[in-house]
Amino acid sequence: MPSERPERTGSAGSREQTVTRREVLGTLAAVGSLSVAGCSSIPGLGGRRPVWRRDIDGAFMAGPPAVTDELVLAGMQDKALYGLRREDGSTTLRFETGGPIETRPVAPPSGGPYHVHSTDGDLYAVDAAGEELWRDEGTARRARLVRTGSLVAELDFAGSENTLTGYDPQTGDRRFERAVSSYFLDGVTDDSFVVPVPAGGSESRVVSLSPADGSVRWRTEPRRWYSNVAADVRLAAAARDGTLTAYELSDGSVRWHVPIGDVGRTMVLGSQTYLTRDREDGRQELLAFDRETGERLWANPTGYQIRAVEATDDAVFVGSRVDDPDGGMLGRIDCFDLDGTRRWQTVTGLPSLDSLAVTGSHVVAGWDRGFEVLSRKTGETRWSYEPDSHSRLSLRVEPSSVFVSYVEEGAVARFPLD
Repeated sequence: MPSERPERTGSAGSREQTVTRREVLGTLAAVGSLSVAGCSSIPGLGGRRPVWRRDIDGAFMAGPPAVTDELVLAGMQDKALYGLRREDGSTTLRFETGGPIETRPVAPPSGGPYHVHSTDGDLYAVDAAGEELWRDEGTARRARLVRTGSLVAELDFAGSENTLTGYDPQTGDRRFERAVSSYFLDGVTDDSFVVPVPAGGSESRVVSLSPADGSVRWRTEPRRWYSNVAADVRLAAAARDGTLTAYELSDGSVRWHVPIGDVGRTMVLGSQTYLTRDREDGRQELLAFDRETGERLWANPTGYQIRAVEATDDAVFVGSRVDDPDGGMLGRIDCFDLDGTRRWQTVTGLPSLDSLAVTGSHVVAGWDRGFEVLSRKTGETRWSYEPDSHSRLSLRVEPSSVFVSYVEEGAVARFPLD
């Protein structure tokens, strides 16, 4: 989750292992086009082109894609959800809703059902044949969806309070409805929902809900507003009142708590617990804490604004922004080992950095209108892509592919990573 950009008072690092944006864009003219499997294709920087691209007639705009073992699911401005085959982009289902679809669908890896929220305010469940299973009428023009093995949940921003509603994926039966103090769902596992809920005024409490019926498994005492809550299958953590507290996921007992002072809004659980924090020089830094004891392990500076943190078993990748000597901003990526040693640092050719995804061999850095693929081992840029149309993009990264929705064109494409 992005944090607020601090006032800048210091300088920002180097541009090693990078090219200027003008140099990146200057290569576009040298790249040709390709047509694959009857779908149009587009030029990519460094010679990389999509395996396929599918333009939806009359759609004009596309929502973020979701990916299953067989399909790419994307909602369109023509009020329909499309299921496209991963291999060639051909259409296997089309389901029409009551309004344009602007949010990401959710689905299990195989077999369906698929769930999608439409700007008509309704949540739809669609089976693998493209037929409606159930529909729940609502009022939210925009909402976030999350899917676990046994639950689909919708976070609705329409009312005076943010409302989290849990449904049975197959029948649509409502399992629970809760007011929550968050716009994000970072505490969701197959076995629990760990969320902040309002407790009056500026106070809230952390609550663990059962996905089966929404019953409260445990709750904390009310405290001042929680900056963030995160959970995985073994631990829940929350930052509050200058303290970072870790809870046992099973019963909410406190495993440890440590003073942290003022921190940013980004918290990630990986092999360690990570928090962002502002520095006096205007840059930000990443703090690492031991999961078992809460001991602060290290703190390392990054760029001016940390936009993304991705943790793996052996490292943590941090995306931030730095000054471009040619003017403007560039995206920067730092890779740290678990002991805090900087494995590599790369300033990309992207004029911003909004997302990071890490696969076995690659790091994919995305911004609103392009992405760059780097070596996970060295940080070296392999190739970059930005559409000629300058359409906004929405990405879904898989181990061997990047699936892209062209937001302002009503199109979807697949790029190979290898």
